[in-house]
Amino acid sequence: MIAAETEDLLRQLAPQVLGAVVRRYGNFDLAEDATQEALLAAAEQWHRDGLPSNPKAWLITVASRRLTDLLRSEQARRQREDTVARWALTEPGTPRPGEPRAGDADDTVVLLLLCCHPSLPAASQIALTLRAVGGLSTAEIARALLGSEQTITRRITRAKQAIKDSGVPFALPASGELDGRLATVLRVLYLIFNEGYASTA
Repeated sequence: MIAAETEDLLRQLAPQVLGAVVRRYGNFDLAEDATQEALLAAAEQWHRDGLPSNPKAWLITVASRRLTDLLRSEQARRQREDTVARWALTEPGTPRPGEPRAGDADDTVVLLLLCCHPSLPAASQIALTLRAVGGLSTAEIARALLGSEQTITRRITRAKQAIKDSGVPFALPASGELDGRLATVLRVLYLIFNEGYASTA
């Protein structure tokens, strides 16, 4: 069984790793899958071998390699040159020009603001942020929003697809856009606090 300290560390690093992978590859849905696989690999390997010297960089590297595999598989299935050009694979662990090295930056705030993009309905913004940044399960989000798990699942899926289709870059929004997202960000943080305060799991 994974130690409580390691479990807490993985929970803390999860949104940072997801943010770094989304920034690098721009595919929210596959980045989330790759991050989850990296977290599972860490839970198994760290329990056996101990913590690496830089846990965050380790997770980003493993998630990037997994996402590269997922993207290559997707590209082979679709066999469309425009998809290959849009996703422009890089070698795992190799930053693009001007990109911080793995472990140097914390993309959680950028991920939070991306999830609260004004093109998404408010309910979708909140559900997606609670999942991606807060690390809440679908059941926990449904309880916090007083909805059904099926509704929350559809909401999150549509939100991720909308972000993918929008082509919005993974970057801090312009200063003029921040005010429009602040109310949603504050509401999400309040819901995350409530779930942590009155958690049943």
